[in-house]
Amino acid sequence: MNKLLSVYRSLPWFKGKMRLGKMIFNSGINQSAPVSFTAHGGIIYNVPNTKENLGLELLINGVYEQDIVKFLKRQVPGDAVYFDIGANIGSIGLPIVKSKPGVHYFGFEASPMVFEYLEKNFKDNQILHYELYNKLVHQDDEQTMKFYQSDLYGKSSLAPTYSQEFVMVKSISMDGFCAEKNIPVIDWMKVDVQGFEIYVFEGMKRLLKEKKIKNILFEFEPWAEDQAQVAIGAAKDFIENMGYALFSLQGEPWEQHERGTDTMIWAKPKDIKIGA
Repeated sequence: MNKLLSVYRSLPWFKGKMRLGKMIFNSGINQSAPVSFTAHGGIIYNVPNTKENLGLELLINGVYEQDIVKFLKRQVPGDAVYFDIGANIGSIGLPIVKSKPGVHYFGFEASPMVFEYLEKNFKDNQILHYELYNKLVHQDDEQTMKFYQSDLYGKSSLAPTYSQEFVMVKSISMDGFCAEKNIPVIDWMKVDVQGFEIYVFEGMKRLLKEKKIKNILFEFEPWAEDQAQVAIGAAKDFIENMGYALFSLQGEPWEQHERGTDTMIWAKPKDIKIGA
């Protein structure tokens, strides 16, 4: 099974590859058990299970969210300061830092269970420049909050959408964190927190106002904001009001983009052109 999976991962991507892989391999995979494997780029992944689509996609395809990973590999400079908010197990961050070892990575993951896998993945891959924090990034510092986590570790969040089980976690704001760590500029930031992006952004008003974050890639899914009980488009509108222009992954102005083709928005200060 492991050899067949390795061969299948090595095949070039084609439409329907994931669906076909599920048909071929699902019966031979213990989806409830933790698993370790080597995927694309020689990256070692340890995942809690493959019931969650994130782990199953990594196992079968060798990469998760391929379009986003390709975009970041193309855009992130080799010496960038890169913040990953909602880092999960490192499924998107690891391909970046593995291919660009000069990147200084800051990963933030609220779930204590998921954080253990994030730490192990960075250690096993011998990443050079990284800092990991088991903290909830929010609008305020040192708040104690309920965080709902489950076996569906790619969907843990502040909302009980997928689970009623919760742990108490501590929050930090990016304004407070960067002031404490004396971090003057962030080259790239990825934010994926299941509809609660607005609170992340409210916690970095100073950084945004002073344009200390050069690029932000954040998730925009109306259903997730609805589950988070925030206004649809709240995070998108907030970023625009702070003086950032919005683009698709293809570099098209967001308002001209065919919405629904991807769920990530690329934000840059309005006075900086694409490619600059």
